[in-house]
Amino acid sequence: MRSLPLLLGAALCACGSSSPPPVSPATTVSSAAPSTPASAAGDEAPAPRFHAVDLTSACPHDMHIYFGDHPGDGNGQAATATSGATIPVPRGPDGSVVVWVVDDQGFGLASVHVTKNMRHVRIDATCSKLDADSTR
Repeated sequence: MRSLPLLLGAALCACGSSSPPPVSPATTVSSAAPSTPASAAGDEAPAPRFHAVDLTSACPHDMHIYFGDHPGDGNGQAATATSGATIPVPRGPDGSVVVWVVDDQGFGLASVHVTKNMRHVRIDATCSKLDADSTR
């Protein structure tokens, strides 16, 4: 009977050594995973991704464009729209963006606020009017 507890103890010890050691929290974090606070990890749905807005220019010459709240604020993006070309305009996280026509010095001449439901911005042939809509 004395050999039975020793045998069971050896079996338990052998089973315990065949299982992998417990994983520490530091090794479960993947470097490819985005860093989010632990409290928000399962509480919020991922932010929706919005497709870029198409900007088409009917202006007969190149136009300087700025995508952002205020031209020159350093938070937006500058681009050039050539006549007849269609370029993608990136949206903000909420799906909106302000599109500006700017002069050579970067000062705003005209703007249009694009909401998440709008898909297209047009610069008219007079080069002075911007129009945004949800149709194509």
